[in-house]
Amino acid sequence: MRPTLESMTLQIEGSTIAGIRLRDASARDAPRLLCIHGWLDNANSFVPLMPYLPAFDLVAIDLPGHGYSDALPQGYALHEIVFQLARVIQALGWSDCHVAGHSLGGCIAPMLAVASPALVQSLILIEATGPLSEEADELPARMTRSLQDRLHPERFRSRVFRDKSEAVDSRLKAATMDVSSARLIIERQLLQNSQGYQWRFDPRLRMASAQYQTEAQVRAILAALTCKTLTIIAEHGFLAGRVETSARLDCLAHHQSITLPGHHHLHMDTPEPVASAINRFVNVLPDLGG
Repeated sequence: MRPTLESMTLQIEGSTIAGIRLRDASARDAPRLLCIHGWLDNANSFVPLMPYLPAFDLVAIDLPGHGYSDALPQGYALHEIVFQLARVIQALGWSDCHVAGHSLGGCIAPMLAVASPALVQSLILIEATGPLSEEADELPARMTRSLQDRLHPERFRSRVFRDKSEAVDSRLKAATMDVSSARLIIERQLLQNSQGYQWRFDPRLRMASAQYQTEAQVRAILAALTCKTLTIIAEHGFLAGRVETSARLDCLAHHQSITLPGHHHLHMDTPEPVASAINRFVNVLPDLGG
């Protein structure tokens, strides 16, 4: 049998987590791969990679509040998302898995691997080396901004788009990516109503976080990782220009890194070299025959 794509939902603590699964149901002992997308993206961001990763039992989820997954009443603190991911792995019936995270997904994945190392066989971080950080003395201003955002939620309501092409244009203004990649993202991120289309993600995701980790805390998490880690960096992405990237990579004990042409969403725009790096890292040979 050939791998097939299927839509899926999981019930986690009374809320629905939606996703996409690629697997050959007849295959035994296929390596398990959980894919976690970036901020305001969704499971569709991993669809371009899927044809090049046929050896895996691959699950790409919509994080809570994104795509077709339910919003979280308790909010989206990183430690809460780590808990949700652990419960996703349990709900899938997996004892452990490889974890691939893009951007925000790659910020959360190392936290999961440190908090529950038995769940994570290896990490693949695409354009990510852990969460953004701030100096400790920036916390008072951050708390103020976060509270004001929560007190004025009307500022974060989605605009109305007349058609899908307007939504694609809006997405392209927020990130450098191919038009086809933007279309794929918005297909799972739009809600149609009598006025047109609006973003279906939880508007609270755009509010300021109440607290960032310090850089020392982020590096402590990276240094505590015991699993092997692959980082995939885009030549023109976010990591290449960040001063802390090199120091963060030095914290990783069992680490490989590769730099590829492209922008922040290189796993969508040019998926084949990204998938090849993943296949080599996990040591699987994809069957791409007819």
